[in-house]
Amino acid sequence: EIAHKYGFLFVSIDDHLNVCATEAMEVLAHLKERYNIDEKRIYATGFSMGSGKTWDMFQEYPEVFAGLMPASALFPVKNNNFGKSIGDEGINMSVPVPVFYSGGYKSHLPELPFQAETCFDRLQYVAKVNKLKTTFDVDYADKANWEEEVWGIPGEKVEVLHDNNRDSNMTVHYYESTDGVCRTAFASVDNQVHEYRQHSGETAWKFISQFTR
Repeated sequence: EIAHKYGFLFVSIDDHLNVCATEAMEVLAHLKERYNIDEKRIYATGFSMGSGKTWDMFQEYPEVFAGLMPASALFPVKNNNFGKSIGDEGINMSVPVPVFYSGGYKSHLPELPFQAETCFDRLQYVAKVNKLKTTFDVDYADKANWEEEVWGIPGEKVEVLHDNNRDSNMTVHYYESTDGVCRTAFASVDNQVHEYRQHSGETAWKFISQFTR
């Protein structure tokens, strides 16, 4: 519905658990042969394990994407979405990529930094690569005293968006990079477990689609 509303090509990979990031890039190459794709406006998104796949793109092919919208899973840094370690080699440490991430406040799985230390590690990793003014230099063990309950440190801008379909609020923290550009948004949804809703996807698209590579 979002693709039809905003007029972009949406492609979902079947049996994605058996497709690594490199194979996803092969699919993209095939799509370029079939469609007139604007290479400056290629984006990726995914829910749960698909979020892990999207983070793989951030880590392995950052120069390809104009923006990424992972949702509902903050996989450990240096692990691919199969749970396998990929070590230090090949990990993106210097190419910023616009990101809109969202997770459920009531999820039984680790989706937000206050829910698991590995999630907080992912937050610090993105902050480093995207060169945020906020370094998230706080201690996970001291989360009871965080300035901001979910993310540790609030964004320079905070926006609360209501989802009428589920009577829930998405709270979005926007973080600026050192170059003055806001290309990073972290959001939590208060009345949400392990799921990904249209409201979240559309909000993410509105933010990410303003960027080109």
